[in-house]
Amino acid sequence: MSKIKKALCLVLTLIMVMSLGAIGFTANAESNEAYLKNPSDFTWDNATVYFLLTDRFANGDESNDHSYNRGLDQNGNVADYNTVAAFQGGDFKGLTEKINEGYFNDLGVNAIWVSGWYEQQHGYSVGGDGKNSFPHYAYHGYYALDFTEIDKNYGTEEEFKAMVDAAHAKGLRVVMDVVMNHPSYNNIYDMNEYGYGVLKEGWEEVYYNFSKINQTNYHGKIDYNTGADKWLNWWGKDWMRAGIAGYDNNGTNDLTNSVTYLPDFKTEGTKAVELPQILVTKWTKEGTLEEKVAELDATFEKYDLGEKTVTNHLVAWYAQWVEKYGIDGFRCDTAKHVDKASWAALDKACSQALANWREENPDAIGADWDEDFWMTGEHFGQNLTENDYYTSGFDSMINFAFSPSATGGADNGMLKARDINATYQKYADTINTNENFNALTYVSSHDTGLCRKDLAYQASALLLLPGGVQIFYGDETNRGYVECSIHDHENRSFMNWADVDSNTNESADYLAHWQTIGKFRNSHVAVGAGSHKALEATNGVAFARTYDKNDVYDKVVCVIDADKNTDVTITMSGAFMNGTELENKYTGEKVTVEGGKVTLNSGDYGTILLEQVGGAVKPDTGDYEMGDVNMDGKLNIRDATYIQKYLAKIESMDDIQLLLADFDGNGKANVKDATAIQKYIAGII
Repeated sequence: MSKIKKALCLVLTLIMVMSLGAIGFTANAESNEAYLKNPSDFTWDNATVYFLLTDRFANGDESNDHSYNRGLDQNGNVADYNTVAAFQGGDFKGLTEKINEGYFNDLGVNAIWVSGWYEQQHGYSVGGDGKNSFPHYAYHGYYALDFTEIDKNYGTEEEFKAMVDAAHAKGLRVVMDVVMNHPSYNNIYDMNEYGYGVLKEGWEEVYYNFSKINQTNYHGKIDYNTGADKWLNWWGKDWMRAGIAGYDNNGTNDLTNSVTYLPDFKTEGTKAVELPQILVTKWTKEGTLEEKVAELDATFEKYDLGEKTVTNHLVAWYAQWVEKYGIDGFRCDTAKHVDKASWAALDKACSQALANWREENPDAIGADWDEDFWMTGEHFGQNLTENDYYTSGFDSMINFAFSPSATGGADNGMLKARDINATYQKYADTINTNENFNALTYVSSHDTGLCRKDLAYQASALLLLPGGVQIFYGDETNRGYVECSIHDHENRSFMNWADVDSNTNESADYLAHWQTIGKFRNSHVAVGAGSHKALEATNGVAFARTYDKNDVYDKVVCVIDADKNTDVTITMSGAFMNGTELENKYTGEKVTVEGGKVTLNSGDYGTILLEQVGGAVKPDTGDYEMGDVNMDGKLNIRDATYIQKYLAKIESMDDIQLLLADFDGNGKANVKDATAIQKYIAGII
């Protein structure tokens, strides 16, 4: 082997070793070998995450729709009221049915982010005010009452397990939505049920009068200023700040203030705390107190959690779920409102919990999966920014760059990227050259609104974006808003299955388009995890993606935003060599590269998805050294000059020369390659 090749092999070996933490490899402990099985294997670097609200997705069991008397009057009958912020029936059984039907696989999804599973506040709080007020139940899963129990509106533990197992059987990773910052609001129903706080006489007349709900009447039946001993029967002042009798006031920074008036857990605390009285009361009534305490003690010991701080209680409860059911990851709510040490503790314990589940359930589907426990976090407003979250337990952070505003405005999604090729280049260069960095990018969410401008383009542009991407339920079917005086609830209509089934509102056509691109992305690790190279095309935006790591090679060429049903000629520029047979996975059309070009029809949505027939094969450069662009058998300054002349359009290169010119291995020939050759010749590298 030549000196140059040895040097390059050393560089590639170092890159390979550095990349193991981020590329989702299969590890063989005995041989210390790491590899990605094939280009379609799962890796978080190429994740397509489907975010759904359990209660708003699919109703598989109507008998649990009014658990804990939710939505019922004093006589146990279904009340007549505005249900925009109430439980609407979605559950784990319905979700499992959709998993088993292959809905997510057909969409190319490889991970599902599921909201809420643990028990939520039983009663309602008040949304809006005055004539626009309505009951606000915890259908979204963000108002925890008991972190150790499944909420009955979502189903049973058996149904939760069936959902996780069904997802794993379809190759889907399960990501659950977790909250560390706060529990639920106090609410009249729970206050009465569990004997905390001070309720005034006649509260029933207000609480059950669904037609006249408003903030003034509701809170007028609660005395927040006296009866500190009774308020301590809630979570207690050691657990949280609440600004009411017996509790500390909320602070003024991100870690100590109140998020939308919710009580704030003291996750930054370092002293041990007693079990909150509300859980003592609840578990005593349910006859599980002794069992729950013993399980908690065992978890603290097993995971060496140390002091029974607020954070460590939460970590213990979450780790129990991971170890019991093999949950693959968490989406962490309101990350900036919790100290980073708490997030790191959660990641450490749950990483071990997942490893324990795999070891203890060797025959379970997913037990042989090799990727680590995964966490992505929500720091509202964060864009493509690497920061200390990535050293505090997070593998990814949610990217708000293309989201609507907090009030639903500016919902242009990927249309915000005026130069999509430049955006793709930035994302590939930022994310896929750094094994410790990734982002989860979206165009719609439960908080910031729905992007509904040119959904066909949104699908093409988002699903072909480097890095992780997130589909919000109904992006793919044009699910619409519902009328509500509070923007959040407008975004959370029930999934529009009827539109898909009846071909109305273009939903079925949109779905087919999202499915085609999603499956292409899921089949090619190069899409999310590869290098990016802009290509010339007679219409639309063309580019190539290449993944070449750890003996895995994958390459695709795509065109988006072309005029519909137009012949498009793509100049390959070495992406695929002459004589290579390609298939457009959007239409099934096959072409062969001739003269460095191919011509295909753009179809109804102006999208072309090219892969090499039989799988991508790394081109053979023969006996030429990398960097020997002029192919004279040696590497010298003339090769660097040749690259510079090519970039200045003075010289041309054929396919082999373009491959040889990529001296730094970033997937494209540019001035950095010329500089690297010069430095190598000078002995600098």
